[in-house]
Amino acid sequence: MRLKKAVEKYLRSRHFNSLSYSTQRNYESRLNYFCRMSVMGSTLGNVSVLNINAIKCSEMYDTWELENSIANANHNARVFSVLMNFLVSLDIINYNPMSRVNKRTSTPRSVVWTHDQVITFLDTAFTKFDWRSIGLIVLMCYEWGQRPVDIRNLTWGDIDFDNDKVTITQTKRGATVELPIPDNLVGMLHQQKDDWDFQDYVVPHHRPQDSAYRPLTVSQMTALLREVKATAGLPDELQVGDLRKTAIVQMISSGVDHLAIQSVSGHKSVASLNPYNKFSLKTAKSALERRERE
Repeated sequence: MRLKKAVEKYLRSRHFNSLSYSTQRNYESRLNYFCRMSVMGSTLGNVSVLNINAIKCSEMYDTWELENSIANANHNARVFSVLMNFLVSLDIINYNPMSRVNKRTSTPRSVVWTHDQVITFLDTAFTKFDWRSIGLIVLMCYEWGQRPVDIRNLTWGDIDFDNDKVTITQTKRGATVELPIPDNLVGMLHQQKDDWDFQDYVVPHHRPQDSAYRPLTVSQMTALLREVKATAGLPDELQVGDLRKTAIVQMISSGVDHLAIQSVSGHKSVASLNPYNKFSLKTAKSALERRERE
């Protein structure tokens, strides 16, 4: 049984129907998000549940933490465990592999990058060809306020050079946003396309074992990030996942209308932006390309 079929079965189950409406919505959203996760050029939804082991669950947990937070990773792990325990109860699998993953204690992250830190990182990353990929990912995450998972999975089909815009379907929320490509990124993406347009991905990794081109993995991205930060003398606490928060905080600080921010962030409600408000420090005048960069 593939994971997406297991999810469909659970969503029709007595256990799911016994949950409160809000919990049902949360579980369904998370389970569909799991199915959309990229795995080896496909999606997790197409993977057999028999092939989801503790190692794979640990990799998923690390991805959730890197791209959001420990709290998010722990919540996703709990929801995934509900599905796995449901399959155990039906004798479809023998054990819950997520139960064997070492979870970390959640402490609220309040880390945001300053504009100077972003510039320092980019200036360093673009000095070496081996670092260009992580430089582009950081720049796109920062300019567009998106999660690294959606940036590293971008394909050339998502980029419209005729109108200088990008279309991103967010993995977590399923929202689709259209965003302008700023002037400082247009030239870089044109150069990237000249070098890599023979394959699908905007920021590819050449996999030696089968000569395939795939998005950077979380571990590869983390290693490159660590190298550049060390060379640039930047704090080790900075993560790529913090750049989405940084962009949203800057827009809130700039006094941008919350509905306008939603069109960038993909949040479904204004209330979803409340956690970002506490990081706001000052008021300025514009969003994205005109927002104040601290």
